[in-house]
Amino acid sequence: MMPGPRKRAPKKIAVIDPDRCFGALACSICQAACPVANCIVEEPDENGRLVCAVRIDACIGCGLCVALGNETAPQARDFGCPADFDAIDLVAFEDVVRTMESAGTADIGAGEPAGA
Repeated sequence: MMPGPRKRAPKKIAVIDPDRCFGALACSICQAACPVANCIVEEPDENGRLVCAVRIDACIGCGLCVALGNETAPQARDFGCPADFDAIDLVAFEDVVRTMESAGTADIGAGEPAGA
């Protein structure tokens, strides 16, 4: 588990498509695969259904949550988001931050927690 804020931004981070997520209460395989405490959290989607979401201030970009066979998965393993849903991709950290800043959602730095 990561003991404190990271020292530098990762190259890529996990991004979950809420429309493809099976639901946090029904699945949570991504949460079990993630080595960082409280990195993948449950939050309601636009319909109030609890889905998984990645905290960009915590994600280290390891890709352990990404489905097997997904082209963004960094290594072979026996777990990850179910391939039937394939709801998680690794995306360039700068692209995610730029998208969030343009939407006015957050100002996330390399070592700053969300909302700091």
